[in-house]
Amino acid sequence: MGIRILIARFGAIGGLRAFRLAMAVAVVCFALRPSPALAAGLPLVISATVDYTQGTLTISGQNFGSAPTVTLDSLAFPTQSNSSGKIVANFPSGKAPSSFLPGTYFLTVQFKNQLPSIFAVDIGANGAPGPVGPVGPRGLPGVAGAVGAAGPVGPSGLPGPMGATGAQGLTGAAGPIGPQGMPGPVGATGATGPQGPAGSSGGGVNFTGCIAKIDYAVIYQGAWTCRSALPHYVDNGDGTVTDSKTGLMWEKKTSACAGEITCVNDTYVWANVLSGDNDQDGTLFTAFLAGMNGLYGAFNFAGQGTCFAGYCDWRIPTVNELRSLASSGYPNCASPCIDPILGPTQSTWYWSSTTLAGAANRAWRVGFFQSGDAEEHIKGEPFYARAVRGGR
Repeated sequence: MGIRILIARFGAIGGLRAFRLAMAVAVVCFALRPSPALAAGLPLVISATVDYTQGTLTISGQNFGSAPTVTLDSLAFPTQSNSSGKIVANFPSGKAPSSFLPGTYFLTVQFKNQLPSIFAVDIGANGAPGPVGPVGPRGLPGVAGAVGAAGPVGPSGLPGPMGATGAQGLTGAAGPIGPQGMPGPVGATGATGPQGPAGSSGGGVNFTGCIAKIDYAVIYQGAWTCRSALPHYVDNGDGTVTDSKTGLMWEKKTSACAGEITCVNDTYVWANVLSGDNDQDGTLFTAFLAGMNGLYGAFNFAGQGTCFAGYCDWRIPTVNELRSLASSGYPNCASPCIDPILGPTQSTWYWSSTTLAGAANRAWRVGFFQSGDAEEHIKGEPFYARAVRGGR
């Protein structure tokens, strides 16, 4: 026949489908073959080469005519140049060679009043095999196949010698820790339990000096006293400080900064991007607050896996709660404008959890440099933070 059909491989076509396609092409070519006298003048494709840099397809062969029609599968390739032994065709616009799935494609070259020539072209073909990589870990056992029929029992062979024990392979490196997920929503409040039995009468302690209706007795340093008589801030001795005026418990910052979550030098972003919205997806929530509540995905320090000071309900304070920490000398207090019992404090801005009304990408921050002022700022920039619990 005057048509050469070469099927190098069928990477993009299944075996049965490829076989049927090859048989169909063979039948068509046999039905249309010309008489032996005209066979010598038919076009013959010898090779086809893809230039991935120039985006061209070069076809070499014999008996090429003029004005050829070139298609790859059903895609038409515009002709750049052609001669009796070579055709250079361009890949169609928007169809670079790199956009084709690796595999074998069928090239058709046809001239007017002649039968087409068909050739197989590999695009994205694999290069020379690389060196053999190291043996991977043994896979899980496959599903047991059906039991075949039992064959005849052969004669027993002699026991072979015991092989030497192979050396134990090296332990593979641990994979990286995945990103910390967002804290889940707060669960519903449980039902109120039954009222406990009434306590016994007190031992005669008299608190008539406590302020009526707004005061009550508390234990401070091992003795009962009126709440109004307590100092403004009480150091609880566990890394926390309680504000006796508001009832809020605050995180006490540290300056060691050896990986502890209370490090005074760490900064955080409210949201992930400068144009962030009201989603609490910045490190202020996913790293700092998650670490305070026992989710230490972003930290590695002593106490990992437990909530800070044994409390798992830490939160970012509101702007008004954060401003309550400003020293009583506001607006002319010394920098940093905060009681030293709360530990070291940066003389700059700290994030609050309060979003600016009408602007979801901005939140309020409070400064502790001789003022204790508050101002709104875009959520994507890093500032310092201090956690609080209680009060709501």
